[in-house]
Amino acid sequence: MGKKGGVRPFWKEVINSKPFSGGANLWEREGFIQSQGLRLRYLEKGQGKAVVLLHGFGDCARVWEFVLPYLGDRGRFIALDQRGHGLSDRADLQSYSTFDFVQDLHALLETLGLDEVCLVGHSMGGRNAIVYAALHPQRVKKLVVIDYGPELSAKGRRRIVRALRERGDVFRLEDMAKALIEENPRLTLQKAFLYLEKVTRPLGDGLHSWLCDNRLFEQMRKGKRVLRDIDLKEFLSRVKVPILLIRGKESDLLDEEGVDAFLKSAPNTELREIHGAGHAVPVDNPEELARVLLEFIG
Repeated sequence: MGKKGGVRPFWKEVINSKPFSGGANLWEREGFIQSQGLRLRYLEKGQGKAVVLLHGFGDCARVWEFVLPYLGDRGRFIALDQRGHGLSDRADLQSYSTFDFVQDLHALLETLGLDEVCLVGHSMGGRNAIVYAALHPQRVKKLVVIDYGPELSAKGRRRIVRALRERGDVFRLEDMAKALIEENPRLTLQKAFLYLEKVTRPLGDGLHSWLCDNRLFEQMRKGKRVLRDIDLKEFLSRVKVPILLIRGKESDLLDEEGVDAFLKSAPNTELREIHGAGHAVPVDNPEELARVLLEFIG
């Protein structure tokens, strides 16, 4: 029971039950940068070598909180809310090109005075990291791409579009948690609520909405080619730094053919698969992901 006889929401009871890996208090610093007239938020923890973490489409910097507890004090971890996501500004709809995202990443490194970083990107973040590494090789020491590549399976893309069409932009967390578990059976109820707590905002009366520019969701629902505006093979083949490709063993988006296409463009890539994970590797198996990351970045 809360104050004045109020009842604590069920989802808050769930995410605060054990085990619980923590939340926003995991970060030590929060900051904002300017890029192309937009105000973008980043979160930061630790000291030493810089590791920049880029989330996937529809997520935000706080999704890395699943992984952060397992990374320890092995570096300076910086997670960016990419434009249109999290607490960063929304852009004009025509200003969500790959090169806009890449410019934001460059602005982050410039603002923080980072001469060389390890780049880690999941899904859309992996695409942006690949292009940045190709265009700015002197700024990237190592590149990690999580469950993304130049060729994505039609089955996985159809699943994502279907899920977006079935979801609303305004919802109750209990209903959305059930929908997420139906889509990804690897999620527990606690983890589903914990994920939603990071990527949604309350509207009042028990309703929530996504912390993402809903216009991007709407474009995908209409079947438009959102955020896939370049020939990624061209950029991937230009990356000269060490690359680690991490695939969720049960991913339906980056299948074996997709892995082959990636390795054909970048044959010196190291490949690792994470068991018990689909496309949402940072959420599905964060402990194993952290172990593999630390082995690679040193």
